[in-house]
Amino acid sequence: MKLCIRPPQEHEWPICRMLLPETFSNVSSRTYLLVVRNQTPRIVAAASFREGPEAVTHLRLHVVPSFRRRGVGSQLIDHVGRSGARSVGGIIEITKEPAAAAFCQRNHFERVEVLTTVEADMAEMRDYTGWLRSRIALPVGARVIPLSEAPVDQVAELHAQYVAQQGELNQWRGLVAHAPEMDISPVVMIDHRVAGIMLGHLEGATAVVRSRVVAPGYHGGWVNAMLLAEALDIGWAAGARRARFSFTDSNRDTEKLALRFKAEVTSVVALFTRQRELFLKLNVKA
Repeated sequence: MKLCIRPPQEHEWPICRMLLPETFSNVSSRTYLLVVRNQTPRIVAAASFREGPEAVTHLRLHVVPSFRRRGVGSQLIDHVGRSGARSVGGIIEITKEPAAAAFCQRNHFERVEVLTTVEADMAEMRDYTGWLRSRIALPVGARVIPLSEAPVDQVAELHAQYVAQQGELNQWRGLVAHAPEMDISPVVMIDHRVAGIMLGHLEGATAVVRSRVVAPGYHGGWVNAMLLAEALDIGWAAGARRARFSFTDSNRDTEKLALRFKAEVTSVVALFTRQRELFLKLNVKA
């Protein structure tokens, strides 16, 4: 089967939107490709990604079901890999797209990071964090305040340093710009310095934690405990009865918290990448 891989023509953008709807929130930052079967011309696949100086990121592709398992997706990946970037990568929600994860593994992508999202009962969590808070002897000058009262420059700096620069898995790295929506976001202060922030908001009866950062020099547990206890109390008072939070493979403390409360896994999102060196070796062997 002969295939032509090319950018979409003007009249083909509706097809791109149909095949890759999740990529159209910011079309201007993306490159799009269509795969067309030459014999009896027909669009059989589409891909979208962001091109940087070092890497192709945020890759999404869709192969028309009747053309899957016929090498179309692999040819498209190889085409994208010829861009000269050091790596090609994208995220997949494994819980919803197990076939896509299997496709990545068959095409020599490595699963480099995983973000697990869970939900737990807030009542049990509040009992535990309340007990923790009762055992904390706060340092002199320590207090917990709402995000709206915190020094914006310090919050933004801490967020930018430890959250905004995170990779593709953190879809909430720009949340400080939308601080008014973060209505369950406590900040721990020591005198006039921000020691930690937790960004969260309500979704119906669920309190959702989006990100948490503790400033250097304050790691040791008490700041985390204060942030979580305060966020749970705020959410509970607002009517939330479930808590949703996420953690990466390297965040063992939050993973242990999820296990303690028998949290239910709601989503597993993985970042897959393939290095250019591997791409070149595969093509040499071919």
